[in-house]
Amino acid sequence: MGRKRYPDEKKPTGFLKPLHFKNDIQEMYADTLLDSTITFCLGPAGTGKTFIATHIALQHLLDHDVDKIILTRPIVAVEDIGYLPGDMNEKIHPYMLPLFDALEDHVGPTKAKEMLESGKVSVVPLAFMRGRSLNRSFIILDEAQNTTPEQMKMFLTRIGYDSKMSINGDLAQSDLPKHICPINGLQYAAERLRGCDPQINMVEFAQRHIVRNPLIGAMLSRMEGPADVTMSAHDRESARASKSAPARHGFHKASLFTPAE
Repeated sequence: MGRKRYPDEKKPTGFLKPLHFKNDIQEMYADTLLDSTITFCLGPAGTGKTFIATHIALQHLLDHDVDKIILTRPIVAVEDIGYLPGDMNEKIHPYMLPLFDALEDHVGPTKAKEMLESGKVSVVPLAFMRGRSLNRSFIILDEAQNTTPEQMKMFLTRIGYDSKMSINGDLAQSDLPKHICPINGLQYAAERLRGCDPQINMVEFAQRHIVRNPLIGAMLSRMEGPADVTMSAHDRESARASKSAPARHGFHKASLFTPAE
């Protein structure tokens, strides 16, 4: 599988910036997106899941293989930020920023704005996908670990003729409460659809494939590993001692908000 099927530094691409792969699995992911109708991509943050999918989608649009690109993600409030001001577009804008960023990374802010205004590229919340039939489209579902199984089934059944889907997510970073949704939509679909059809394929990145910043892999290894494995012997001893001793430097809630007298 060669790089001749999509832009590289030797081929003029107009306003679409060249795609440079940082490792073999990124290239395999791009090839899978080209060869498959539905591609699932699982892996930690910073591996290029959304970045590469957006580039391949833009190439399909430029080659007239599809008529439009649809970027979507579930809106899950991970913090209580209250009601956001503005119209519907202004309210959802903070949730959709990562998708706007990916688009601008590939074509620049001016061209990205032009493509959004023309309708060639749409950025919509997942809930707005219900009832649609998407033909000749390249659809990217980002942060799929925040979907429920019902939402995932709804999304997958939107696909129409001559369309492609890319479903991306990190199973370790779901924001859905476990007591409400014990298994998220990405995990559900990955388990049920693996090996289902030659046109449905999956790519899995690991921490060693993180390219955003090498510190991300180091931090995730520590934060997601067992606590007593990552702690030094001195730290473990201090933790045990603190359990039987009164806290000396703890903060009370009131002390964070009440000024000193």
